Amino acid sequence: MAGRIWMLALVLCIGSGGPLAVASTGAPCAVSDSTRHAAFDRLLERFVDSQGDVDYAALQTQADTVLAPYLRTLAGARPSTLDREGRLAFWINAYNAYTLKLIVDHFPVASIRDIDGPPGGGTPFERPVGPVADTVRTLDEIEHEIIRVRFDEPRIHFALVCAAKSCPRLRREAYTGPQLDAQLDAQARRFLNLSSKNRIPDGDGTIALSRILKWYGGDFGPTPAAIQRALAPFFQGTVRDSLTQGAYTIRYRPYDWTLNDPSLDRGDGDPDIAADS
Repeated sequence: MAGRIWMLALVLCIGSGGPLAVASTGAPCAVSDSTRHAAFDRLLERFVDSQGDVDYAALQTQADTVLAPYLRTLAGARPSTLDREGRLAFWINAYNAYTLKLIVDHFPVASIRDIDGPPGGGTPFERPVGPVADTVRTLDEIEHEIIRVRFDEPRIHFALVCAAKSCPRLRREAYTGPQLDAQLDAQARRFLNLSSKNRIPDGDGTIALSRILKWYGGDFGPTPAAIQRALAPFFQGTVRDSLTQGAYTIRYRPYDWTLNDPSLDRGDGDPDIAADS
């Protein structure tokens, strides 16, 4: 009899699609991150191209079968049961998944900023997007009240994608706890070395940085020199040495809020650089 109960518990654990399954005995089942985020993995591989752009039109037609089931797992999840890396990966995925939902719910739009905010005013980032861990969230809450408050990890700014051309490229795989450090490093290196986002260096002793590093510079360090030191590990040679010494003058580039959809591609042109104020 005991053997049958154990086998039933095992079957229930394996069959559960939720972020944390519970066996018939009442004990939590161990669910790997690869299983927890498998549905999001498949979605990203299918609808995101090598440039990080999203086929929103195709995703919209299939959202009920490919996106909604993953969002339901987020709704009933218990991220507090995960380790630090698992929790951070969970919240990054939640932000990116609900950004996709916000766009497909209002598609076609040319920019996320074309979507209305909550009643009474505000931005689309303050609009309730759906439940995560039994609470209806906004994108701003996930980013600013959960991720930035609970995790001292500036590399999240290279992983959170707000559906704009100037955002980091959306990764074609979900974030997972065991791979998180390597994934965030890869995202940072890719974003910082992409000339359409940053120019490091930009000649004449300057670097031209994404406005993300202006808006959230305090997460990287309190001064321009500290920001440069935080970026240095993602470069090599004399550029790395100069960043380590904080030797550059920083300028910031305008932000292109055009939707990260290949049908709206403007190419990887070089937008005018706006001097830091």
